[in-house]
Amino acid sequence: MKTPRFILAWASVLPALCTAAWPSMDGCNCFCVIAGSRTTVDGSVMMAHNEDDSGEMMLNMYAVPRARGNNAYLWAEFPGTNDCDHFLNEWGVAIASDGCPSREDRADLTDGGVLYETRVTVARQARSAREAVKIIGRLVEARGYRASGRTYVIADPHEGWICSVVRGRHWVARRIADDEVMALPNNYIIDEVDLADTLNYYGARDVVDYARQRGWYDPGRDGRFSFKKAYCDPYYYTYEHNVIRQLCAQQYLTGRTDMVPDPDTFPFAVKPNRKIGLQDLMQIMQCHGENSEHKFVYKRERPWTHPVGICTDVTVLSAIFQLRPNQPREVGCVMWVCAGRPCTEPYLPWYLGVTQTPECWRRYDNALTAVDNHFIDVEGKRQQWPGHIYWQSVDRWAAYATQWHSGIAHVQQVRDKRQAQAFKAFARMDKKLKKYYDSSTGAITRRDALERALNDFVERQYR
Repeated sequence: MKTPRFILAWASVLPALCTAAWPSMDGCNCFCVIAGSRTTVDGSVMMAHNEDDSGEMMLNMYAVPRARGNNAYLWAEFPGTNDCDHFLNEWGVAIASDGCPSREDRADLTDGGVLYETRVTVARQARSAREAVKIIGRLVEARGYRASGRTYVIADPHEGWICSVVRGRHWVARRIADDEVMALPNNYIIDEVDLADTLNYYGARDVVDYARQRGWYDPGRDGRFSFKKAYCDPYYYTYEHNVIRQLCAQQYLTGRTDMVPDPDTFPFAVKPNRKIGLQDLMQIMQCHGENSEHKFVYKRERPWTHPVGICTDVTVLSAIFQLRPNQPREVGCVMWVCAGRPCTEPYLPWYLGVTQTPECWRRYDNALTAVDNHFIDVEGKRQQWPGHIYWQSVDRWAAYATQWHSGIAHVQQVRDKRQAQAFKAFARMDKKLKKYYDSSTGAITRRDALERALNDFVERQYR
């Protein structure tokens, strides 16, 4: 691939740009979509997530083996962070999260509360998305959640859930219906709560009573109880960037043009007007508002020309989990990894059955060393690991952002060509992998050969 001229022109300033902190998004980070199994072209549950963060971020990829009584899992790690990592464990349980500021100003915590432990415990222990929700609920009620608020997004090959937690010991979880698709910005979106309906809801038993005690909910004034209205920080509930992102995604999925930018009117999830596939989720995650008349407005001065949208200046990872139920999990569950901004970078597939990740994607050769050292040696990462492949993506973003209008068309042509190659390679690989398992029972018959094939496939993508 020939390097575009505008990238060469910016080569001298890239080091300064890449080590500086990216602009803040006023606390609004990340976006997620979960699609139920009856909405997708292949019957899979799919979950897409953009991770947005500022500062020096460094994406590592590890295949963590079973150890210490824990599940094996595929781990997208950002060293030193509490709430950025993505996991896909051996049972096909995927988890990520969106920050959702709450109005809670009282910290009811035991032993400092929980934060990073939440998703790590899910990766290590959960055998389904439903079990993952229960694990989160137990952790929050036992020790309290120490951040303002967050919504964990969880999926497996059969169903998807979101679990909204509040500083302290309150939480609510809701299942995404099989025939619906949910879009989550950085505010709570669970509206009604029916804890008697254990097929679709879980939560703290006093979630309504506590809101009434704090004056956040008054039955006479408000009517039915709404979790999102009671517990969400009012500023973030109506914050334009949150509202427009959710609106854009729902409009794209439904084809509706009559939706208005009012979060009170947004449904928890929508029924799409067609079966959706990977390309649809990729389109949503790279969105800058192209499908909506309601445009994003960024209220701070910034030196970048990259448009604000679902894809932002600070998107450091975009991942799509394609969780197919009718194949062995090692083959059927795939994490499509975009190393940064999906408007410029392609998504490449990582099968769950990978047991060794390419050296260029690791700080440490041993995955368990990475687990132990997640919060160690986290300063000056580019200086410590200058050969890491992620810096190539960081350098490209810096150049693309500052020369957006003059060069982005060429960049996206190159991206689209690489994406098409990845789709073709994935389809060929899917066919080849059938010789390693019994299609009638799903039992793997040649595990060692399968693992070698999957490791080589991922290696070749980045070679």
